[in-house]
This record gives sequence, structure tokens and C-alpha cells, in this order.
Amino acid sequence: MNPAQSRDLPVAAALADRLRACLAAADPARVVQPAAGCEAAHEAMALAAQLGRAGDQAQAGAWLCTLLLRRGRYAELLVQAKAVLPLLAAPAVATALVADQQELLRVVTLAGCETGAFDVALDAAHELVRLTAEVGEGGPNLSAAFALAVCFERMGDSWQAIRLLQQTLRTVDAAVPAALRMRAFNGLCAISIGVYHRLVGAVPEAEARAALDAGHAAGLQARDLMPQVVDPVSEVAILGNLGELLLYRGECAESDALLRTSLDLARMRGLTAHGWRIQASIGGWLVAAGQPAAALAAMQDLLHTMGDDAPQQTAVRANHVAYLACRALARPAEALAYFEVVERLERSRAITQLRAQSALYVTRAEAQHAQWQAEQARLDAGLQRDRAAEYAASAERDPLTGLGNRRHLDRRCAELLPAACQAGQPLALALLDIDHFKAINDRYGHAVGDRVLVLLAQLLRENTRTGDVLVRHGGEEFVIVLPGMSPELAAEVCERLRERVAAYPWATPCGPGAVLTLSIGLSSAPPLDLPALLLSADQALYQAKHGGRNRLCIGLP
Repeated sequence: MNPAQSRDLPVAAALADRLRACLAAADPARVVQPAAGCEAAHEAMALAAQLGRAGDQAQAGAWLCTLLLRRGRYAELLVQAKAVLPLLAAPAVATALVADQQELLRVVTLAGCETGAFDVALDAAHELVRLTAEVGEGGPNLSAAFALAVCFERMGDSWQAIRLLQQTLRTVDAAVPAALRMRAFNGLCAISIGVYHRLVGAVPEAEARAALDAGHAAGLQARDLMPQVVDPVSEVAILGNLGELLLYRGECAESDALLRTSLDLARMRGLTAHGWRIQASIGGWLVAAGQPAAALAAMQDLLHTMGDDAPQQTAVRANHVAYLACRALARPAEALAYFEVVERLERSRAITQLRAQSALYVTRAEAQHAQWQAEQARLDAGLQRDRAAEYAASAERDPLTGLGNRRHLDRRCAELLPAACQAGQPLALALLDIDHFKAINDRYGHAVGDRVLVLLAQLLRENTRTGDVLVRHGGEEFVIVLPGMSPELAAEVCERLRERVAAYPWATPCGPGAVLTLSIGLSSAPPLDLPALLLSADQALYQAKHGGRNRLCIGLP
């Protein structure tokens, strides 16, 4: 190593330390203030590029986009994502950062929908579907469905969005991370609010009310999952959506509490775009509460604050609230002006939606096909897992009796013995052998002998617990492992089992004069070692055989 290289080592180490600190400060799971997190992410990207750490650079870029979404900086987010997505897809990092890649695609979908860049949003959503098909698990499948549902909702088909999310939620189970299920239920709540806005005043009140009821049920399910998830953004969104929904249901007191709480949290956590939307909802609450002057002042201030950065939907709602407030204040000229702004924004959104659908040939059938592909991939992966589990189970199963075999005994004891040692719990092992089984085969035939083994296996199942391990150890020899059972209790269980077998009417399946008895050797832990337990039980079984058979003997520890 030359002197120049020696001098560079401390510099590189200092840069690496700084990179770790910046990554920690940019992690969306830890960041409280997105603005500071964005600065840390920018610095982390630069440091990682300088050090040649492609994985860290890609991850920092993905986190930067998530933080920009929280700040409502959608246009900047889309620019950054265009550079970061290829970094995440690079072969050197793609496998390790697949979760970051999926989350970035979700974020791009949301930002594209917010800015009307539906081509970008749909490309990201369909790429997420593709990744989902590769992973083949319920969690990513739910994330892809959420992304597609957002596209459908923002492009004017809220009902298709709801159907997609509901259908996907029905196919996932509790093993899917609570954060993903919570996000999907909150999505259903938010989309139901959009449906209500489209229906109210245009259809019978009961139909619009039904949309609110469905959204309320989904919002409550999302809120019930909140204690299981540390997600400061979703908490704000869930409480804000529930507060807005309760406002439309006429539950003003509960609505006010939720909206104020969510707004305080949004401001504290630097969630600018969320805060704007909640402020618009609070304006609606002020109108409903008979405070139109306060509502108008609040909306004027909100519209001024948002300026050109206003998300389209939030701008529509803020202007609509201002229109309602002016109407209540008997200021028709101002009311008309706000109403015209709402009409212009809605018309602009409709044109954007139609152009996007026309340019991209996005039909319901095409979207359903993408969903079908993701669902087929999930089902195929599930089928493969089931087959693998079935093959694994058959490899550990005795084909005649259906009990476990020696391989099953080895695997289960490798799990049970360390667990018993760690918990300080007892464990017993019994070795059972059918007395004079050769005579049964010789007298009645091997078919009857097989029938005896099957019936004995059934008796063992009926007289043991679900968690006990039952194994055909070979020929007419069986093993029972009794976890958590003291030597005294294990002896009682084995003695009852011996008596049960001796009393069974074996003449019925075998023939006249058939009698069957067991000799049993019992050993108990410690030692917590399978060969030692088997040896002790075998020695006790030997004593039982030579002591006259049809008896239980207990081995020495």
C-alpha cells in the first residue's frame, strides 16, 4: 500500500460513517420531519455515489421519493423517481431491494395520479403487478391492487377501484402484513368518499348513504389495525378520512375531534399535502356547524398557501367549501366565482381522464386482465407451496398407518427438545412394541397384520393429544413423544393406553381367539437428546418383554 492510499483510508472511513448517519436520518420509518429527511437522503445519495455503493444510492433515492410524497412535492418526486428506478432494477441490487422497488412504484403511482400524469402512474402500477407476479405472495399482490385501484379511482372509475380492492382483500389472510391490509382498507374508505361526492344530489339519498356506510366500515377496519403498525403517515390519513366521512354522515362532534387530531399530527410530522386536505375538510365542518364566515376565511387562506402546488382534488374541495360558505353568507357573486372554479377544475380533470384512457387504451377488460395475471401468479405460487408442503409431509409419513416415520421423529424432536430445554419443561418418550406380532401374521395373514397396525395407529391417535408426536418406528414398533408431560403423568397415559389396547375386541378384525397386547418402555428427559431417550426407552422395553410382556417399564434417566 502506497502512502497516498494510506492517507485515503481515514477519509473513506469518515465518509462511510457519514453515509450511515444520513441513511438513518432518511429512513421513512424513522423520519419525523420529511424536509430534514429529504436533505439527509440527498446527501446519502451523493456519498453513496462517491463511495461506489450502488445499493445505498438506490435505497436513499427510493426513500427520498417517499419523503417527497409526504411533502406534496409530486413533480419533483417524479423527476427523482425516473433516475432512481433504474438503480433499483440493476441486477446487483434488485433482489436485495425488491421491497424498496415495490414501494417506489407505489409512490410513483400516487404522485402520477395527483399530477394527472396517468401514463406514468399506470406504467408504475403495471410494473408493480409484474413484480408481484414474480414474488407471488399475498402482501405484494395487495400492494399492486392498491396501486391499480388508485389509478382507476383518479381516472374516474371509483367502482372498479372498490371492486378490485375488495376482491383482493378477500383473497389474502392474516399472514399478510397488517400495514398493507391497513393501507388497503384506508384506500377503500377514501375511495368511498370520492364515490359519495359523485353521487350526492344525483341519485337517491339512500344510494349515496350506502357509499358512506361502506367507507365507514373500511375506515374502522383500518383504524383497528393501527395499533399493530408504526406508520405516522397512514395514521394521519386514516383519522382524516374517518373525520371527513363522519362529517357527511352528520356526526359532527366525532368528526371535529378526528379532523383536529389528524391536522395536528400532519403539521407536527410535516405532512403538507395531508394537512391541506384535512384543512379543506375542516372548512366543510365549519359550514355544517353554521360558521360560514370562518369557513370562507379558512379556505381563502388555504388556497393562497397551496398556490400552484395545490393537489387537484384538494383544490376542488377547498373551492367547493368556499362556494358553500358564500352561498350561506348570501354573497351570490362570490359564490358563483368559486362555483365556476370548481366546474373548471372538474372539467379539466374529466378531459385529462378521457385523454389518458384514449391514449393508453386503458379499458376495464385490460385492467382486469392485469389483475387476473397477478391473481393467477399468486394462485400458482400458492399451489407450488402447497405441493412442496405435501411432498415434504409425505416424505415424513408412514404410508400404511399415516403416522410419522423416523424422519418425522428426527425433525419434530429437533424442534421440541431445544424448546423444552429453553422453557425448562419436561418431556417423555415411549417406545411401544406389539407382543407376538409375528404369530398374528403367521396365523391370520399379512393383510390382517396390516389391518392391526392401522387400527393400533388409530387407537394411538384417539388416546393422545394433538401436540404429541406419533411415529411408526419400524415393523410393529411405535414411538410416542409427549412434550410438557412429567414422568408420572406419562406413565399413567402409557398404562391407560396399554389397557385400552388389551381390552380392544381384536377378534372382530382378525378372527376368533385373536388377542393383542403391548409392551412399553418409557423414558423421560433429561437428557434432552433423542438417541439417549430412545436408548433408555429401548432398555425399558427389553425389561418389559423379558418380564412377561403386556406391561410398562420405565427406563433410568
